[in-house]
Amino acid sequence: MNTVEKKKLHDLKISGSGTSGGGQFDEVKISGSGKIAGDVDCREMKISGSGTVAGDVKAGVIKTSGSSTIEGNTKAENISTSGSSKYNGSVMAAEMNISGSSKITGDLIVEKFKVSGSCKVGGKLQGGLIKASGSLKVGQDCEVETFSSSGSVHIDGLLNADNVQIEINHESSIKEIGGEKISVTHHNSNRLIKQVVNFFLQKEDYLFSDLIEGDEVYLENTKAKLVRGKNVVISEHCDIDTVEYSGSIDVHKESRIRNKVKI
Repeated sequence: MNTVEKKKLHDLKISGSGTSGGGQFDEVKISGSGKIAGDVDCREMKISGSGTVAGDVKAGVIKTSGSSTIEGNTKAENISTSGSSKYNGSVMAAEMNISGSSKITGDLIVEKFKVSGSCKVGGKLQGGLIKASGSLKVGQDCEVETFSSSGSVHIDGLLNADNVQIEINHESSIKEIGGEKISVTHHNSNRLIKQVVNFFLQKEDYLFSDLIEGDEVYLENTKAKLVRGKNVVISEHCDIDTVEYSGSIDVHKESRIRNKVKI
């Protein structure tokens, strides 16, 4: 942003229906139906209508509450979405909050990420603190420091984090999980309603995984092929093919393990 700060820049505002070229701006505001044809470098971008940027975006702050599309890559300090947003490239941000619906075609690299709405990442997700209470889908690996979810999570690759805390509210799937401390628990509110909904949707409140590996592992409502750890607790409603442990193991009477191996 050094080039932006060296000279005084004007604002770009589209309140009706219009098209503008790209460039360097102070504030970019679209409250109608607007399109920017080119790259944008600005201090702040606000979209409350329907906005499209046909290029890359570099900004201090991005706020969207309408429908927005960025065709290129996005770099920002802070991104906040309460509407519908689509990023057809990769996104890099210090902090990103999603309470609406977002789709990122490429990779997402973010230090602090909070999802209370819906987010789909086509590539990989890398970052520090991830907190998802809505719906999160990741097409490749997810490598973060702390991962916490209490909604629906689907990761097609490896979830690797120091601390993994997953609360099962909806059917979830993670191909592989690796970490120091891994905890999977089940939320029991509205049990009757959830059972009826799940019956008609043919879904189950379980976490499905091929491999779960950590030092300290605690599992509820989990169906996995292999669980490997030092100290392992298999609590209620689990179905595990094989458990490999080097320290201690505790298995609930309502769970099933086909093979237990001390390593």
